[in-house]
Amino acid sequence: MGDQTSTMPSAEPAPPTRAPARPRTFACPNCGGPVTLRAVGQSITATCSQCSSLIDVADENLNIIKTAQSAMQDAEIPIGARARLGDVEWEVVGFMRRCDGPGDFQWTEYLLFNPYHGYRFLAEEYGHWTLVKMLNRDVPGAGSQGQITAMGRTYQFFGKGFARTTYVAGEFFWRASTSDVTAVTDYIAPPYRLMVERNDEEIIVSEGEYLGARLVADAFKLPLRVPSSSSAGVSQVNPYKVSFAVIVAAVVAGTLLQFVSLAMSENNLVSAQTYNLTAADKGKTLSSGPFRLEKEGNVEIETTSYLNNDWLELDMALVNMDTNQGYPVFQALEHYSGQDSDGPWEEGGYEETSLLPPVPPGTYQLLIEPDAGLFSKAPSPVQRVAISVRHGVPVWSNYLIAMALLLVVPGFGIARRSLFEKSRWEKGGVAE
Repeated sequence: MGDQTSTMPSAEPAPPTRAPARPRTFACPNCGGPVTLRAVGQSITATCSQCSSLIDVADENLNIIKTAQSAMQDAEIPIGARARLGDVEWEVVGFMRRCDGPGDFQWTEYLLFNPYHGYRFLAEEYGHWTLVKMLNRDVPGAGSQGQITAMGRTYQFFGKGFARTTYVAGEFFWRASTSDVTAVTDYIAPPYRLMVERNDEEIIVSEGEYLGARLVADAFKLPLRVPSSSSAGVSQVNPYKVSFAVIVAAVVAGTLLQFVSLAMSENNLVSAQTYNLTAADKGKTLSSGPFRLEKEGNVEIETTSYLNNDWLELDMALVNMDTNQGYPVFQALEHYSGQDSDGPWEEGGYEETSLLPPVPPGTYQLLIEPDAGLFSKAPSPVQRVAISVRHGVPVWSNYLIAMALLLVVPGFGIARRSLFEKSRWEKGGVAE
């Protein structure tokens, strides 16, 4: 079983709050070391910080419940530390280590006390924190698998298993013991969590709210560890949200802009010439007639040649006749076809298109240096080549790139959101 945390004691419910009493210090009946009670009159058990003995402080004789339960352990938040959480100042009066049935998953629970507000639990699971309050009301269906409704929220079943207490330190309002084993069932409605804990004597239901590690660290003014970015808390709100409404709005806006751009594009045919190439044209520079571009805009050069098992290369330049500024263009065409044992085949094409970025207005000419397979053939055939030039051509590439990026963004968000949920639910399940 993964994360089957419950921050509830398995014995008496929390006592009613009363006026604050001064802390009381007494000598440990086992080792004589000082033991300080912070919740005087409410604590039932306490541990000696010197010998780790568990003492019954509800008995005036201070009987030893268990001596030297285990070696002393330190906690990230020391007993006596104070912090303001939820507009209430709390003091840590005890903590305990717990684990699931197999012992694979471990966590720490801190018992917080305020004389006017009673007790809370602050559970820490691998850098994730939950502030928990016991409920004084029944929750129908608590403990069963499936959804349950409580406090106006719908909780989803997360997992169930067993929780064992392996270490206790400080004072508690129930007879805390390392022999405690309870059955627990968890439900989540991030950032909230409902926990049901039962033993042979009672069922206790509590509700927790997820707290960020930095918030807890700042509240206690301690350098607490921060969970890794790949780790998800059981009731942590998934931080990776995908706003499909924003994506749809962006797609609509981008599409409208594209159609406006298309409507405003001139797409003028400014030159169209046909050249009959022969071997005599090898090494020559051909030229189009001059044409005028009245304003700045892009230029598209399209070449069409119906090649028959041949190739054609055109080294071209769009030249501004006023400034001699040239814009180079290279195009290569080839077309081959035939038949073999698998049947007819064909490769290549008859057309090639090149798009130049916006050029300034002026008078232009297209210079062409051809090279072709027919130049080496005899007798010399003729290859017809048609070259057209358009100005102010509508462009789809930017729109398509933008649409692709808009799809990548939610795709990336969905992937991160899914990985977060995978990390969360790996902690859940059912274990017996």
